[in-house]
Amino acid sequence: SIFFLSFCFKQTMSFGVLDLLFAFEHALFALFAVAVVRAFVMGGLKKAVRFVFVFFRDAVPGLNAILRAGVSFGANDAISKLIPDGDEEDGVDKSATERVKMPEVGVEKDELLKQMQEFKAKDIDADNGRLFAFVYTTHKDEHMQAVLEAKEMFQDRYGLTENHLESVLNEAYSIFSHENALNPAAFPSLRKFERETVSMVADMLNGDENVVGNMTSGGTESILMAIKTYRDMANIKNPNITKPNIVTSVTVHPAFNKACAYFNVEIVHIPARADYRADVRAMEKAINRNTILIVGSAPQYPHGIVDPIEELGAVAEARGIPMHVDACFGGFMLPWCEKLGRDIPVFDFRVKGVTSMTADIHKYGWGAKGSSVVLFRNKSIRKYMIFAYSEWPGGLFASPGMAGSRPGGLIAASWAALKSIGVSGYMDKARELMETTDKIRSAVDAIDEIEVVGNPHMCALAIKAATSSFNVYALADVLEHMGWRAERQQFPPCIHLSIMPHHTPVVDKFVVELAEAVEEVKKNNLPDAGVASMYGMVAKVPDTSIVSDFLTNIMNNLY
Repeated sequence: SIFFLSFCFKQTMSFGVLDLLFAFEHALFALFAVAVVRAFVMGGLKKAVRFVFVFFRDAVPGLNAILRAGVSFGANDAISKLIPDGDEEDGVDKSATERVKMPEVGVEKDELLKQMQEFKAKDIDADNGRLFAFVYTTHKDEHMQAVLEAKEMFQDRYGLTENHLESVLNEAYSIFSHENALNPAAFPSLRKFERETVSMVADMLNGDENVVGNMTSGGTESILMAIKTYRDMANIKNPNITKPNIVTSVTVHPAFNKACAYFNVEIVHIPARADYRADVRAMEKAINRNTILIVGSAPQYPHGIVDPIEELGAVAEARGIPMHVDACFGGFMLPWCEKLGRDIPVFDFRVKGVTSMTADIHKYGWGAKGSSVVLFRNKSIRKYMIFAYSEWPGGLFASPGMAGSRPGGLIAASWAALKSIGVSGYMDKARELMETTDKIRSAVDAIDEIEVVGNPHMCALAIKAATSSFNVYALADVLEHMGWRAERQQFPPCIHLSIMPHHTPVVDKFVVELAEAVEEVKKNNLPDAGVASMYGMVAKVPDTSIVSDFLTNIMNNLY
């Protein structure tokens, strides 16, 4: 190597260093000129100018950082113009940095609705005919009364003893039912509600002042946005990753499979441990150079069991890989269970390796159906979730989620739910539901033929057969004939119970009839029937693609 370098040096000196550099400069300029001409031919003057701009932005040291600083300053200046002056005193501050916490005691209905009406007064009023976008119906439209009545008829019935909550949600939804969160500048009240809802959820999950997020239409959209975020972040930060994957347990919600299918990301499923929790060692071994994310559940839905989030977080931190915690199911229950003294593993932003979380308000948050939150540890991660497009003739477009238009009624109702229930209300509900769950678990433990799957951490559990001769799917069929509907699950065969407030008044009757149903299955040796027979058939099919086609055909023919 030394002789070769010496030879090259002598040849260079004999040719002339300046001549060589001059030739090299001409060659680079010629290549650059060809690239500019090619950009002009392919896309016209605008594309050629963009090419030159991007080239120098990336080539000149420090220029990119200067431009980013300028963009940040310009964005803050734009916000100050978009959000009307004086909104700070009404709670809609421009900086959006203040951490809002859930009230210790719920706000009374009349006071809450009064506040919401005051916030709405600052919004553009579509009823007066001065708004030319975003709103297509108003309170003046005659048919809207039928729409609101239909909504009330089919809304969630949680069985909450506080009858005023459903009234609060209905009125909050009605007040803002025509507003659209597509443009937060037009409706600053919705921006306030969303920002404060996100802030209250982040605080509940032990996020610091840097944790940010947005509301979505439900857990699936929240999960979709998380996967989209990490895929796009990997595209920028790790361009060598051409086949991104995520690593998670088989018990993770299928919304992650859907998200990976939508965004062309591979999902690597790892079998759960014998206790149905994620296998940390196996997941770590599955991580490779294409892994963009690891995922844990708090809890996983099938059995109500929290994954070892602290151990997974340590792996994520050590390997420099983001980690998402799916708390869509338990995000609004586990924090209160922990405060009640229940044995709840640490699962939230207290774990350093956790970079994002999802939690559904429309589950144990008691909000209107279609409400969830996706949280990120900071804005530098969240920015990859946002879609922006600047070349549409209709104007500049940006959106934080899958949806463009977002119903203001759902955002307002979610804010109202958290404000009206408060910490004490959520604690009371958690206590009640866990006591109801304890009754059911004790009843199951007293029956020899069945048992609880694993060790659930909240008010959800699964029941499986304790002996090979007992048919748990037949048990589900008998319970259904008695008027109890429980979801069938597989791997292992079991039935799922999510405990709600409306189960508390009937739990004593349920445990009696559960024992009677077990006796009927055992006495008559009942075979699979109905839905149970379908699960039995599926278990015998060796090719899962056939089962997927079977499910697709069912869904395709249902509508």
